[in-house]
Parts: sequence; C-alpha cells; structure tokens
Amino acid sequence: MAALAVIFAAAPRAALAAPKKFTAGYTVSLYGLTLARTSFTSTLDGDAIQIDGTIATAGVARIIDDTKGTTTVRGRLSKDGVAPDAFRIAYTSGKKNKRIEIDYANGTVSRTLNVPPLKKHKKWVALSDADLKAATDPLSGIMVRAEKPADVCTKTLRYYDGELRADISFSYVGKKPFTVPGYSGDATVCNARFTPVAGYRPGNATIEYLKNKAGMTIAFVPMGSTGMFVPVSASIGTKIGTVTVQADRFEASQ
Repeated sequence: MAALAVIFAAAPRAALAAPKKFTAGYTVSLYGLTLARTSFTSTLDGDAIQIDGTIATAGVARIIDDTKGTTTVRGRLSKDGVAPDAFRIAYTSGKKNKRIEIDYANGTVSRTLNVPPLKKHKKWVALSDADLKAATDPLSGIMVRAEKPADVCTKTLRYYDGELRADISFSYVGKKPFTVPGYSGDATVCNARFTPVAGYRPGNATIEYLKNKAGMTIAFVPMGSTGMFVPVSASIGTKIGTVTVQADRFEASQ
C-alpha cells in the first residue's frame, strides 16, 4: 500500500508559474473504500529538487494494518526526469518498524540499507551490478521528461525500492479530460507492464500476478512548460480488485 502511494510524489504544475514549493495530496482506494492518503511537498531550487512526503493508511484499512511513514528524495532535474542522489523511507506498520536508504553516484545505486536486514531465501534472483545502473527510486522515478505528451508512454522505468528491481514499461493508450483544483485539461493515459528483474523470490504469487495478469494504467499531465510530466491517477489490478490512486488536491507557493 505504501509503495502504491509513494510513486505519486510529484503533482501537476500546469497553469502555474514555476512555483518553488508544491504540496499535493493523493487518495488510494479499493471498491470505493479509502485505503491510504498521502501528502508530498516538492521544493525546487534551480535544478535541485527535494520531495518530502507522508503516507498513512486510512478508513477501514487502519483496522487491518495501521501504517504511517515518511519519505524523502533529493536529486536534480535531468534530461529524462529526475536524477536521484538519495532516497529515504521510514514507516511503522503495527509494531513493526522499517527503514530503507538508497544512495546514488553517477546515476548508479551506490549503497542500500535495509533496517531490519532483508530475510535471505534459498531461492532468490540476486541483484547484479548491471541491474543497479540507471535504476530509479519509486518516488522520483515516475517523473518523466518528454517533448510531447505521447512520448511519455515510450519510457521504461527501472524501478528499485531497496529490494526489488523491476522494469515498468509504458505504452500509449490515449487522452482523457482531467480536472482537479489547479489543473484542467487533457491527461495522457499509458498502459504499464511490470517485468521483474531481480531482488525477488521465483514463484512469488504477487510478483507472478503483477507480471502476468495485473492491468495497470497511469495518467500523466504536463508540469507547466518545464517539459516534465507527472502522474495524476492510476489503476492497478490486484488479486482482490483494482486499486486506484487519485490526485485530490495541490497547492503551489513561492
């Protein structure tokens, strides 16, 4: 649940005059029931960017799994999107505490810390050095730079969350109208295909479902005239139903 929310750190800046700070909120739901809420603030200083967020289960989900966390990414705007320097996430789920740190150097993962350490499995697809080259964190990796809207859907995200490395490739579906406070216009809709690469156990039911059966779509809107595109909604098929993530608010300030 936290991972679903985390990928929507950045929010639309269309029709706004290059704000230095931008705060956005998203709601995660299933069958119309709210599962989680997130809030993120992006701070721009020239090409430098920092994104700070909070994640928490909500509604009926809190009865089953009370999760709260914070996440931060620091990086720089690049020709493809964001080049991360450091990613951090810390959260509590019931009585369990989890912390993940990922550092980058020259576009490659240079350090990963998991607290507590990851459990070792007899059967495991191990990460290689090549897998970690040009890998992006789940928070800033979904911010895409493209010359035109349809080009967003030609990208492949080299996802890495501190354990799992996967490729998420986009393909163009079309456009749809999208309106939230601060943005009204077309959103570019992409299908997303999930391909596990490393850092997982072969035969894992969730991985196999995401790979072979899950239907995933993501809608992007332009970030003003920056050439960046960011997601405003998504749907992800799961074994118990379709989870939706929807932008519901954002505020810009200097």
